[in-house]
Amino acid sequence: MMDSTAMYSISYHKPEKLVRLTWLAGTAGMTDQDFKETFEAFAESALQHRARRLVIDVREFKHRPWAEILAWRDDVTVGKYNLAGVKKLVWVWPGNIQATCRPARRPSTKTALARRKPRRSRGSWCRKMARGGHRL
Repeated sequence: MMDSTAMYSISYHKPEKLVRLTWLAGTAGMTDQDFKETFEAFAESALQHRARRLVIDVREFKHRPWAEILAWRDDVTVGKYNLAGVKKLVWVWPGNIQATCRPARRPSTKTALARRKPRRSRGSWCRKMARGGHRL
């Protein structure tokens, strides 16, 4: 019998033009190929819906992909996010993640759903990274 524990959920919030990827507990049994296929589906969803905002919720993410897979993700999916017109990408992390620099403010799901125009950061590199991760 196969383990049918769900690994992820992708949802679209039309009024906010937002696509959300939520990693689930099933990622404990995930392979790097599963990881790639999930990010391909997520990037295609962003393109299909012309998403302006993306949320990636990693609170239940259990898989540890190889560095080559992470480089592939950056090379392949970021280009698709740009083609879709994504303006904001938010990562939702579990509670007590240690950062290498103190973030000024950690974005929440509520922040990503807000229909505000993104502000340009004038602060340090650490604050820029804490507010949005990758610059799209």
